[in-house]
Amino acid sequence: MREFQDYVCFSLQAANHQVKKSIAAKMTEISDDQNNMMQSRIIGFIHSRQDKDIFQKDIEELLKIRRSTATGMLNTLEKKGLLERQPVSHDARLKKLVITPKGIEFSKKAVECIQSVERKVRSGLSEEELETFFNVLSKIRKNIEDME
Repeated sequence: MREFQDYVCFSLQAANHQVKKSIAAKMTEISDDQNNMMQSRIIGFIHSRQDKDIFQKDIEELLKIRRSTATGMLNTLEKKGLLERQPVSHDARLKKLVITPKGIEFSKKAVECIQSVERKVRSGLSEEELETFFNVLSKIRKNIEDME
């Protein structure tokens, strides 16, 4: 019987846990909120697509979360002044999500935190090793998608 560390699934999960922990520790430098990793993903997503209309449904699909969960997260971000909901002219029921100047600052700082962890994770790895890693990871993800 294999040892747990010899299973691909457990190794991926352990590495993912370490990365999340490192990012969370870095993120405490910009916010003491425990939910700031998810918030930074939302703000970063909206920030990177300022030229497009982004709606709550886009966030639900991005994070694979329920509508009620997305509503709560977006309400929190709105209360913090990181984003605003603005009506669109073509449908009074829809509200697009717009990042505020405070949200842009938060997004920039979050990107710096993530890039810092990314540099550490990549350190000591050659371009060839990274290419192999991404190729293998892509195959693993495809295998998982095929199971669903």
